[in-house]
Amino acid sequence: MRVLVAAESRHGATDEIASRIAEGLHEQGIDVDMRKLADVDDLGQYDAFVVGSGIYLGNWLKDACRFIEAHAEELAQRPTWLFASGSIVGDPPVADDPNALRAGIAEKLVARTHAREHRLFAGKLDNTGLGLLEKMAVRGAHAKQGDYRDWSAIDAWASTIAHALSGGAHDPIGSIPPAGITWDTPR
Repeated sequence: MRVLVAAESRHGATDEIASRIAEGLHEQGIDVDMRKLADVDDLGQYDAFVVGSGIYLGNWLKDACRFIEAHAEELAQRPTWLFASGSIVGDPPVADDPNALRAGIAEKLVARTHAREHRLFAGKLDNTGLGLLEKMAVRGAHAKQGDYRDWSAIDAWASTIAHALSGGAHDPIGSIPPAGITWDTPR
């Protein structure tokens, strides 16, 4: 079983989540290939996929959407999980913020790829790496600088994926229907 874990991240926080997921899968005995989406062109060597994107202004990043569009048929033929990171508003930011991702985006991605799940994680905001327009958007959203990622929730999700991929007694591959959308809640 070889799994591709790949993400598109503007400032690195989503890449860090992808890396953590890849580590979790590897620790459970799964052969993992961690890549940036831009570096992936052939999906034929993989048995399953975990694909992620940072969220900006309520959308997946354009390059991540292009990847999904270009590879949707292949992703739909094998177990696929999707995730996004970017909910950075609220006090503290909540991972289940209904405004973090525009309505219908996750549902369309799941339908297009037959993904088993789309998970939205709270993100990280570091103002030092932002451009002028990004700073204006952050100010307009009243977002606060900080790292709001829930690593235990990310680890638990990776473990759930590993269990499904290893053919666990309760979750053999092929018996898990597309589950739709799941929003992580802080613990």
